[in-house]
Order: sequence, then structure tokens, then C-alpha cells
Amino acid sequence: MALGDGIRRNIAHVSATERTRFKNAIVQLHSKYYPDGVSKWVKQDQIHEATHVHGGPSFLPWHRELCNRFEALLREIDPELSLHYWDWTEDPRAASDGNGGTVNLFTEDFMGESNGNVGNPFFGFPPISRDIAGGSAAPSNPGAQSDNDIINSTNGLPQAEQWEEIRDVIEQIPNHNSIHGYIGGTIGSGHTAFEDPFVFLLHSNVDRLWALWQTVPGEEWRLDPLVTYGNETSDPLLAENLEPWAGGSGLRPWAAPNNQQLVKNSKHPSVVAPPCYDTNLNMVPVVEVLNDGTPPVINFNDVPSGDTAARAAVFRIYGCGNATIQVQAGGDPAAPFSILQPISGSIVSPYNHLQYRDVRIWLGYTAGAANVAVPDSSVTFECVENGQSFTFIIKANAIVKPRTAVMLSLDQSGSMNDPAGSLGLKRIDVLKNAAGAFMELIPADSGVGLIRFDHDVYNVNDATYPGLPVTRINSNSVFDPDRVAALNAVSTHNPNPLGRTSVGDGVAMAKGILDGVPISDYEEKAMIVFTDGLENEPQAISDVTGSINDKTFAIGLGNETQVNTNALKTLTNTTGGYLLLSGLLSDSIDDYFRVSKYFLQILAGVTNNDIILDPNGFISIGMTVKIPFYISEADINATVVLLTDYPVVDIALETPSGEIIDAGNASGLGIDFEKGNRTRSYRFTLPVALNGANHQGKWIAHLSINREEYKRYLSLIRDQDITHQTHASTFEKHGAKYSLIINTYSNLKMKATLDQHSLEPGSKMVLGTSLTQYGIPLEHRAQVIAELTAPNGVMTPVELNEVSPGIFEKSVDANGTGTYVSRFVAKGITLRGNPFTREQTLTASVFPGGDIPTERPKDPVNPGKLPELMERCCKHITRILIAIGILIIILILLFLRR
Repeated sequence: MALGDGIRRNIAHVSATERTRFKNAIVQLHSKYYPDGVSKWVKQDQIHEATHVHGGPSFLPWHRELCNRFEALLREIDPELSLHYWDWTEDPRAASDGNGGTVNLFTEDFMGESNGNVGNPFFGFPPISRDIAGGSAAPSNPGAQSDNDIINSTNGLPQAEQWEEIRDVIEQIPNHNSIHGYIGGTIGSGHTAFEDPFVFLLHSNVDRLWALWQTVPGEEWRLDPLVTYGNETSDPLLAENLEPWAGGSGLRPWAAPNNQQLVKNSKHPSVVAPPCYDTNLNMVPVVEVLNDGTPPVINFNDVPSGDTAARAAVFRIYGCGNATIQVQAGGDPAAPFSILQPISGSIVSPYNHLQYRDVRIWLGYTAGAANVAVPDSSVTFECVENGQSFTFIIKANAIVKPRTAVMLSLDQSGSMNDPAGSLGLKRIDVLKNAAGAFMELIPADSGVGLIRFDHDVYNVNDATYPGLPVTRINSNSVFDPDRVAALNAVSTHNPNPLGRTSVGDGVAMAKGILDGVPISDYEEKAMIVFTDGLENEPQAISDVTGSINDKTFAIGLGNETQVNTNALKTLTNTTGGYLLLSGLLSDSIDDYFRVSKYFLQILAGVTNNDIILDPNGFISIGMTVKIPFYISEADINATVVLLTDYPVVDIALETPSGEIIDAGNASGLGIDFEKGNRTRSYRFTLPVALNGANHQGKWIAHLSINREEYKRYLSLIRDQDITHQTHASTFEKHGAKYSLIINTYSNLKMKATLDQHSLEPGSKMVLGTSLTQYGIPLEHRAQVIAELTAPNGVMTPVELNEVSPGIFEKSVDANGTGTYVSRFVAKGITLRGNPFTREQTLTASVFPGGDIPTERPKDPVNPGKLPELMERCCKHITRILIAIGILIIILILLFLRR
């Protein structure tokens, strides 16, 4: 017999060890207290005395609820225990042990004495006495009916009359009522019976006999809450709430002020469902639908056009045995609704030791045109084991897919003319490359705007530093006039040699412009702040943080001490965005594309896309680089982006069926191919109809050097200055740099997080990722690795643990000072068994003083104007002259001492 399997057995048949654990749990319950100061054991007697019901239709269901709740209390102490029963056809002092011997249940090792005061093990309990068999010491037959006599007592009666008969037979003489008197003493009185722990073994047997009658094969109607009570189904006693647990009796903790009540009546499936006894004749479950409504309704409300949403039909299974829930023949939902998971529309819920278990069958709805009425549909499920059927009504409506307006707030302080580390580029060049790629790739129907800031901020209509008001991009073409305007705004973004830095001003201006954009034009709004230095002019970032209500991202060009890391993290984290730091850029290929990839990752985020893959590399003339990637059935469309240092690389795509998509045939397949200054891109809706639908499976990107373009650019850069000649040598030797970014608008979502409770060295970083498909957690279907690069440049793969369905986490210590870059890589299989990958990069930083708020910049007079600049110069010159004078005096004194 398996301890912990949830089956209630004859207490005389279980091991002595298990009986000891059972007794110990009851003793411990007397030392556990409810909020009113009453022990959990004594509370059982209070419950019974205040609210018990006898001699009517609710006797059996009320006492089943009492027993079920007591078993749950036992499992709070010892999770492997079950509420076993005493077979009242046997003398408890000489009960059969199931192996040819007998066992006395009334010893100090288990239930205490059989006559008089029980003594051990229940010293300290309210007084308990017994008088078994009227004091007779000899084993006796308690006189109760046999199991067969009881369950056969209803044979021959009409179905509607059987309930009243069985509940009367079980409760009345010679059964329940006689047995209370047989034990005698405390149990002999209905008002004190539940002071004696043995009463639960007696009442578990009462419940067992009801369960035995319910599970007779061929009588599955006895498990149906709607018919099991026969002629008494409408009796008010069966319809009233089960007290005190419904909170109506005033008994704590189920009434105020604790309010732990659960409202249900005797017809609730959890009451009708028989617990698991070793004598049950048929392991048939009882099923409850948890969805709201009569009939239950599954509502796909406000699903964006083109998206697939998932909603679950939820079933709670009570009782023993397996339960098979499946779509009834002919009960399938009509399009655009479908069964998503499991694909077969059938799921088996195996029995476990819990009182109930929940199962879900997921339905899908793919939204069509927005605001077009969707006819209601329905789906019918059935439980194979008990014949119950359940019809759900399905409703849906489609809305416009959210459009996003993005405002770029870009730094133009004088330091943007400084070198970008050892990358060989100026900081302004890094920004233009990255923001230019962003403008080339922002999808049609999005809005984009740009403003500039240094020690001041400049409106989009400023004569000296004009920006770009929020402008809708009308097509994916790089020649779209509005996209061209956006690209021009980036290309004309140049540093102000005298400019200082007021990030707060830039944030405030971008917020003001976004606030003026009607929500009817763009359902979502976001801001991207780019800066390369510490704020040294008001407003401060902290001055505006509390007022930002749009999702905000920040990119810091530099390391954790070169930008206001603490303030920028606070600004972005409070809006659902994040801060990305580039660190000190080197001449590595990763650093070359780092800021561009940051911009494109943020673009994917604000347009609700996920990144499938983003490898970097070199490609030289004569090579073909093949990069495989996986698209799944959950992906709605895909964008394949190629970034290069020089536009000499061609890209083609191979579908899962082996066919090739290139620049020549893309448009004929309804695929957008665009050739920008530094980007090549394919955008396509799935599936692609190329001699059959090409959707899920392995795709391959083919990269190769275009020889004519290669020769032209090599000649062009050789004729320029010495820096470009160095580039020409590298280009000729290694080839072009490339970065391939594949993202998808998908029903399979990954969200990565990198939480820091402190920015001081030695603090912990919590790496986290969630994976869902159609909103369903991808449980036990993926592995997530965080490729964590420490400040010393060493990359360590960190495997995240699945701490709950689809949620992965791992804590790591941040002992080294500097910036940490974490590239989250998820690999797994979808609900339909197709492979997928997802990637996202986040950064964190720790440094001494990291938790200290940034010092607010002082408010100068006329910042950036000539008088103010002259004043600063004069102050510096004065300090220098004073220092020189002090040095001269020191030298004279030293000379005189000689």
C-alpha cells in the first residue's frame, strides 16, 4: 500500500507506522490555532456542535464536506496522510489487519483507552471518554449491516427514490446511529461526538458507504449532481449553503474578520464526487466546468486583426480514476475558431492524491478584419468515463492592430564628436548608423518623430536644429516620402560644438510631443532616449521621471560611469522599458553593430515583435554564408534584416521546401524586399505561397558578396583619407561585416528581465525569462541560456531554471565593477512540436556609489550663450593662475632655505 497515494483505507490494514503518523498529526492540530485562538482540533467540535445536520437529505453531503476538510488539515501537518476509516462491522479492539491477524485500535499508541478516560495520547485535549460495547471486555460484533446489504438496499426502487433510501439506511439504526452508541462515552452524544478523534474514522466509514453506493458499475447517474438526489433534488436543505464554511453562521475563520469562506451547497461537484476509498467499485470522476456562464461562455474579446488568441475551457476533476475530456463527435467549433491544444481535442487527466485537479483544452481564434461582426459559435466536450457533456458558447470580436508612435530624443552635445572608443568611428557616426537603420526598418503604419537636445532642447520646428514631428510611415519602401524625411532628420543630426547635456529637457520635450498625438491615430506610444554623457545642465532626468507614462527606452553610449546610469534605469524601468549600455566600444565586430542592434531590438519591442536570431560575422568575396533559422506555426509574419558596414552583401532566403526567394522574385510572391543604405530586408506574411504553403520549419538565409558592388566600394574608399585607406585594407583582407537579425510578429512571446536590487558591487542580478504561446505558458518545452559577459570580457553561459510553467530564473552575483551584457537565448518546441528560438539582450551595471542618486546639475545663467562660456573660461584661467602663483611661492621658499 502506497503511503501518500491519496486512497482512504481500512485503518486496521495500514502499517503501524502510518497509524502513528496519523495520531501524531491529530495531536499537532491541537497545537495549531485559528485567528480566534481556538486550536484546529477543538474547532472541529465547534463546527459540528454549531452547524451539524442529521436526519435529513443533507446529512451525508454535510459530513462529507467536514471529512474532506479535516483530511486537508491532516495534510497540512503530514502531506502523505489520508483520512482512513474504521470498518464498523468489526470490533475495533480486534479488527482484522488484512493479513490474517488482528489489531487493537484502542491503545495509547493510537486512539487511547477503549473504556473510561482515554488517557494517552490525548492528554491535554478536552475530556474524552469511551464505553465500548457497554463496558464488555470481550470482542463483540457491533451489529452494523454489511457493505453488500447497505448498497443493495435500493435495488428495485425507482431511480428517483433511491437517494432517500440509501441515506436513511446509512444514517439510521443499525448503522450510523447505533455505532455512535456502541462506542459510547463522548462519541455517544451528538453534541460532544467530535471531541473524540475516533469519530472521524467512524464518519469516514459513513462516507465510504455512500461512495460505495455511488460507484456501483452501471449507476453512473449517482455521480451527477443534477440527478443523484432524486426526489429530494429541490429540497431547500440541499440548496442552502454548507455552513459554517460559507460564512453565514458567524463561526471564525470563515466569517468576518478573517473571511476565508467558500460558498457552495450539497450539489457542488466537490461534494457529490466520492473520495478515493479502497472499496470504491468504479473509479469514475465527477467534472465541474470553471468557465463563467450558464451555458459557459468563452469570450475572445478585442483580438487585434491578424492575431491568434487562445482561451481555455477549464474543467475541474473530482474523485478517483482517470478522466478523459474530449470534443464530442460533431461538436467541433466552426471557423475562425479552432482547437489549439491539445491538437487532438482530447486530454486525459490521471488520478492523483489531490482532492481535485484542473485540466484545460485551449481554443483559438484568428481575428479577421477589424470591427466586422463575428457570428457566435459553440463547442461541445464530453467526459468519456461518466458520459457528462458540456456545451460552450464562443464569442469574439476583432479590433485594429495597435499602431505605435515612437519619438527619438537624441543627444547632440559637443562630446558626440569624440571617438567611439577604439571603433574607428566618431560617436555621432555610431548614432547615425544605428538610428538610420531604425528609420529604414520601422514598419509601415507606424509613426516616428525626432527631437534634439544639448544643454537645451529644440522643438521640431526650430530654425537651427529642426527635428521631425510624429510622421506616419505609409509603406515599407525606403523611397516612401515620409521615410525619406525621417532618414534626412537622422542624417542632418550633427553635434553642437559648444553643447552641454540636459537629458531631462530632451525627455520632457519628447513627452510633450507624444502627449499631443491623438490616441485615435496611435494606440501605443514609446520614447527612445540616446545620450553619450553625464547630464550637466537642468532639467535633470529625476525632475521628469515621475511624469512619464509612455514606454521609455534609453541607450547609453559609454560605460556605467559615463552616463547617468542610476537615473536612466529609474526612468526606463518605471515605464516598462529598459536601459542598454554600449560599454567602451572596441574594434570587434560585436561592438561595431552593438548600438544598431540595440535600436533594432527596441524597435522589435515597441512593435510587439520577437527576435528569432541575430548572428554577426565577416563575409569575403567568393564565400556563401548559410544561416539557418526556425519559423513556427505561431509566427504570423517575419522580417529578415541584414546590416553591413558596406552595402555589398546580397541576401536570399531558402524556404523549408527548398525553394529560393531573392530580390528578383520577392515582389511576385507578395514579399517586400528593400535595399537601404546599410540594410537589406525581407518582410513577409506567413505562410508564403510558393508552390505550396511555406510556414513552419527550417529556413536558411544565404549571404554572398556582390562582386560589382565590392569592386566599386573598394575603389571608393581607397581614394579617401588615411583612415578610410585603413578600412580599405581591412575590407580587402576580411571582407564585409554583417549582422543578420530575424524577428517575427508572433503568438509565441519571450520577455526577458534583468532585475537589480542594487547597483553596488557584490549585489545580485536576477536573470528572468517568460515564454508563452497564445498566452499559454510553454511548460517544460524550452531551455533558456543567458550568455552573461562580465566587465572583464569573459562570457559565462548561465542556464535558467524553470521555476514555474514557462517562467525561467537564475540569480547571479555581480562582484566585478562595470557593465554586464546578458544575451538571453531560448530554444524549445511549440505546442505543436515545432522548434523555435528567441533572443534578447539586456545590460546591467554595478559600480561604487551606484545606489547614490545622481547629483542634480546646477542651473547656470544663459547656458550655452557666449557670456556664460566666457565666464566659465575666466573661472578656469583664474584657477590656473592661482595654482601657478602658489607653485612659484613654494619654489622661492625652497630656494631661500638653501
